[in-house]
Amino acid sequence: MARRTPTERARQPSRDHDSLTPPTTLPAQATALERTDKTDPSTWKLGEADSSSMEDRILSALKAQGFPATSVELDPGKLKGGYICDTMRVFIGYGVNDGGNPTSPVGEKKVEFPTNTAREEATARIQGDKAVEKSLPKSVGGRPTTAILKMASPLSNDHDVAMRLRLYEREWHFYEHMAARVPVRVAMLLGSVKDLATGLITEGVLLEDLEIPGAELCPKLDDNGVLTTVTHCARQHAQFWNNPELSSGALGIKPHNSPWYQPVWGNDLNGYWPRFEKKWRARGPAGDAMGPGLPDEAYAIGQAIVENFAWVQDELSSKPHTFNHGDVKPPNMFMMPGGTPAFIDWQYTAVGKGCQDILFFLIEGYTEAECRRLEPIVMAHYHSALVQQGVSGYSFDDLRRDWKLACMHFPFYVAMWFGTTPDEELVDAGFPRRFVPRAFDAIIRNEAHLLLPSFATKAPTPSAVKTEGPVPDDHASCAAALIATRVALVEARRERDELKAAMETIVGVANGVTIA
Repeated sequence: MARRTPTERARQPSRDHDSLTPPTTLPAQATALERTDKTDPSTWKLGEADSSSMEDRILSALKAQGFPATSVELDPGKLKGGYICDTMRVFIGYGVNDGGNPTSPVGEKKVEFPTNTAREEATARIQGDKAVEKSLPKSVGGRPTTAILKMASPLSNDHDVAMRLRLYEREWHFYEHMAARVPVRVAMLLGSVKDLATGLITEGVLLEDLEIPGAELCPKLDDNGVLTTVTHCARQHAQFWNNPELSSGALGIKPHNSPWYQPVWGNDLNGYWPRFEKKWRARGPAGDAMGPGLPDEAYAIGQAIVENFAWVQDELSSKPHTFNHGDVKPPNMFMMPGGTPAFIDWQYTAVGKGCQDILFFLIEGYTEAECRRLEPIVMAHYHSALVQQGVSGYSFDDLRRDWKLACMHFPFYVAMWFGTTPDEELVDAGFPRRFVPRAFDAIIRNEAHLLLPSFATKAPTPSAVKTEGPVPDDHASCAAALIATRVALVEARRERDELKAAMETIVGVANGVTIA
């Protein structure tokens, strides 16, 4: 398919009309970072004219939210390296006007301000400059010095995908309507940046700057940090567990089988799969110098998931369901002072199974070996946390089944998406080589594919494979038996690893070692 021009892509409408608000469309005037080198985010900058226009809209957004800002200054350098939105820091001035000259609020005594720009004022306040603080009106006390701008990105490689998957719309909706309702730490909304054409459509959001002393973006979590994160996720899931407003659609959050996602995601997978299989089979089971490959059985399993994806979406949308972040991972977190996780990047919100957040957190953040070690610990902790938060009627067996379904949804979709994207279009070319094997390892070790309605007709379960008797004499039966045997081997290894971990725990307790 030929690539569209930035203006054509900016005008691309959403594909359906199942929304509480008009479908998100970005106007032709949509501002975007120019990408001199698509592989180097540090080169992505706003042009002078775009920067000036955006600053005017940022100032209007702050004033609309009641902030007495008089000027703003946009740092055009991209911050967090994401695939969808452009993210930049904004310096906020309360004592200098947009012409760079000192000013005083109407009715107040004229004050000589010691700074001339919003950046200078904000920097001085951050550094504790008492002269600057004293020069500002008392109403400014406690007001933010900086904000984070997240804006739609018509020039990004994945803009078309963002529009089709409603990623911009979902993020804006979360901050404008849901952020104040969730029981977890998130960035506070400081304002919504509207488009120039109508002034009605949100083109970006201004958020609280979470990068404060002691806060760590993309934290390196030990086991306690992992379990703390899981506890906070469980708190959110429990609050929205089978919430009537969620079920009715009143909250504006869509289930995975709504017209927003079905058949769109399934159609995507049908397009991705032939390219994915060709590309990854060529690498072989051993992989290459750039990373590991996939076992042979992964391709029969992947084909079955593609064929049954609508069923997976339906199952994940059924009750019990809750409100999911959708993309929990260390890069989408700050660990705030005091050990409280703060969650950012709410572009994949949906109604689904809570464990989808937990599973994706493990796959995205940890190697296959670490995932295998952490998985039983995290599953037990998550279930316990749900119970402690008041969730009832949800057994551990229910969690295990939902966990398997989760393996075949977002991790699989991401594996197909990025596993077929050319390296030159990726900010991190190594991402698919890490993520794809982890995603398939989760599917295979959990035997998730055995839930699929059609898979039983393609291959017997491990228990159905005969260890004695005649050897299958046709290709299809041999292939099915081989796949089932390999799955059984993976399961045996998983059980071995669990028993080994349990023994280590028992030995540690016997030796007086405290297990976190």
